[in-house]
Amino acid sequence: MEGIALGSPAFAQRLRAGARGERREQKSLRDEPRPASWAEIVSAVERAQGESWRDFANRHGDWGRDAALWLGRRAGRLRLAQLGQLAGGLDYAVVSKALARFGQRLGFDTSLHQQIASLQKDLSK
Repeated sequence: MEGIALGSPAFAQRLRAGARGERREQKSLRDEPRPASWAEIVSAVERAQGESWRDFANRHGDWGRDAALWLGRRAGRLRLAQLGQLAGGLDYAVVSKALARFGQRLGFDTSLHQQIASLQKDLSK
């Protein structure tokens, strides 16, 4: 990795590329479920909400958008910036704060926690 500065994005990218492993030879990589796409996540949340994304995505106090972000982070393995773009151009800091608040809400709202767990299970198939 000569010519690439430590800590640079190019260094990190090259390091990750070399650390991916071989699916044929590593059982842990074979058993890993594929990440869910954003379209699959939104569709699952729409079914759970009984409404379309357009109807609930920007509604104050609605859990739908934050659930999609949560599932996008966990089931879709998307980065904060990617989630923000997909959810309508949100800044990554807004996404981070929404995820933190949603995580807290899942801690005390057991019915929502069960619903999200069910959605996450469906998306991991």
